[in-house]
Amino acid sequence: MSTADPSLLKLLVQVTHAFEQELNRELRGELDESLRPAHYAVFRHLDPNGSRVTALAESAGMTQQSMGELVTHLEKCGYVERRVDAEDRRARLVIATESGRAALAFAGRRITAIEDGLRAELGEDGVAELRRLLSRSQLALAQRIADTA
Repeated sequence: MSTADPSLLKLLVQVTHAFEQELNRELRGELDESLRPAHYAVFRHLDPNGSRVTALAESAGMTQQSMGELVTHLEKCGYVERRVDAEDRRARLVIATESGRAALAFAGRRITAIEDGLRAELGEDGVAELRRLLSRSQLALAQRIADTA
């Protein structure tokens, strides 16, 4: 890599940021002006059967307090609710409400539209190759982490 070439990490972060900004523009206009990309971490890591805040925070790589604040905001917006965990009555699960599931479906359609835009720019083969290389990269890095653990 020459000094003029950005690192892969920088490119990945920039692409992720641009993708989330495009998604956020659409979601805020349709769903709620107070939504920010940080809120999507809840949905990105939320198990369809519900998740504890601790599990969401761990999956997202953030503190429980930060995740709890995001969940509280989404709860006030009506997108998630907290229910008693049937397996451990002391714990609570975060579960998507009907409005939350509708928001997820809308977001899924918007993500597809953004990917379609990328296909128009990169071609079908280019997007397929990008997906393949990103998947292989994730597996390779996960293996390196496992090997050092």
